[in-house]
Amino acid sequence: MKLRIYDPVVLAIDLRHRRLGYAAFQGHRTLLEWGQRYYPAVGDAEREIAERRLSKLLSGIAPDLILLKQERWDRAHTDVHLANPIAALQGEAVRRSVPIRLIQDNAIREAFEMFGCRTKPEIAATLASIFPELLSNIPPPRKVWQAEHPRMSVFDAIALGVAYWHREQNQIIVGRTE
Repeated sequence: MKLRIYDPVVLAIDLRHRRLGYAAFQGHRTLLEWGQRYYPAVGDAEREIAERRLSKLLSGIAPDLILLKQERWDRAHTDVHLANPIAALQGEAVRRSVPIRLIQDNAIREAFEMFGCRTKPEIAATLASIFPELLSNIPPPRKVWQAEHPRMSVFDAIALGVAYWHREQNQIIVGRTE
C-alpha cells in the first residue's frame, strides 16, 4: 500500500466527433464530476470551440492528470474529426502543464473482467452499481439497428478512469466506504 498525502484529481476524457464525455476522479473511490461537452462545428471552427470547451472544463476541474484512450489518440493522425479535438486537448494540457496518459482498450476490458462484463451496457450497469449516483443516467438498452446512445461516452470515460486506477494503482473499486 502506498502512502499518499493527497489523492490526485484525474480527468478521463472520451473524445468523439463533435462531443466528448468526461469523468473526474479524486482518488480511486471518489467520482467528482461527469458529463458531456458538445462542439458542433467542423474544420477550424471545431478546433476553436473544442479549445474553449476544454479550457473551461480544465479550469473547473484542475486535474493533475488527463486520461485518453490510446486508440483515439492513434486515430487522430488519420481521422480529421478527431485531429482537431486532440490538438485542442494537447494545447490546453501543455498550457496548464498537465500530463496526458494513454490507456489501451484491453486495459478497460481487463479491469471489468472480474465483474464478468463483456459489453458496454454490462460495464455501464456495473459502474452504476459502484457509483449509485449514475443509476438515472444509464442509457436505455440499444436495439441492433440503433446508434449508440450519446450518454454512453460518459460511461466510457468513467470506465477509462476505473481502468486507470485498476491498472496503475492496483486498486479496483468493489464497494464504496464513505
